[in-house]
Amino acid sequence: MTILCVTPNVAIDRLLSVPSFASGLVVRARSSQVSCGGKGVNVARALRRLGQRARCAGLLGGEAGCRAADGARREGLNAAWTWIAGETRTCIIIVDDHGTATVVNEPGPALEEGDWDRFTDDVRRAAEAGCTAVAICGSLPPRAPTGAMARLVIAASGGGRPVWVDIGGEALADALCAGPAGVKINAEEASAFFGSPIVTIADVLRAARTLRLRGAGQAIVTAAAAGAVLATGEGTWLARPPELAPVNVVASGDAFLAGLLAGFAQGLDPPGALCRAAAAGAANTQSLGLADIDAVVVERLAARTIIEQIGGVDGTAE
Repeated sequence: MTILCVTPNVAIDRLLSVPSFASGLVVRARSSQVSCGGKGVNVARALRRLGQRARCAGLLGGEAGCRAADGARREGLNAAWTWIAGETRTCIIIVDDHGTATVVNEPGPALEEGDWDRFTDDVRRAAEAGCTAVAICGSLPPRAPTGAMARLVIAASGGGRPVWVDIGGEALADALCAGPAGVKINAEEASAFFGSPIVTIADVLRAARTLRLRGAGQAIVTAAAAGAVLATGEGTWLARPPELAPVNVVASGDAFLAGLLAGFAQGLDPPGALCRAAAAGAANTQSLGLADIDAVVVERLAARTIIEQIGGVDGTAE
């Protein structure tokens, strides 16, 4: 089984490790890593670390796009890219010795007329070529057309294929109109989407249930070390991973989604897949690299992850 990981706004990620960081100062990096990036690419990378087959799809352009594609190829990531005239963006990630990350994301290349239609068709063909599930993750590039995410979800889900979405803002509202199989967002994204603070687990629970009411078959809202809530038609569960000192938290949400999809691919039930997801997200915090998780570490952390049912069918209180 192959999982298609779609990144509408692919990037070259440049990860810098520094002793400490503050704006306005000259800082010397201890090390530098450059890789093909974007949330969907990170999900594909983590899936491979978990022993799953993954394929990437995304928009690339210019010399930076060629470097990103070459980086993915050298990493062993299978891909079906859609090429456009613009220049693929570069994102800078600065991580200090305390595990604090500063991220600067470029907006990405502006789309031209017809680009999104070609991309949607390419994603449809890639999904139909033996993929059993699809994850669509990350921001949209500038000038994406109205209704872009809904069209992409519909194209990817042909024949009943489950599509999970990890995206925020107006694009999330658009995606929900297409009824994706699942949505995964973090508490910060949920706060922005609903226009109110998502702080407590009770807030997270309400947000996950509301996402289901808005059109998602299943919904997950993550709240970092506090845990993650999964709401389904069968019930609602809270996952609490073990407390760990982080090395780098960037891409932990992507590793989380990879763990979830890997769990479902292996036939786990929703709470079992949630446990695997929480463990994969926690494992990501123990490595400097982006979604560079170790399957053995994930299994160890899964054994220490607490899963608690906190709601009945359709999230009703028990």
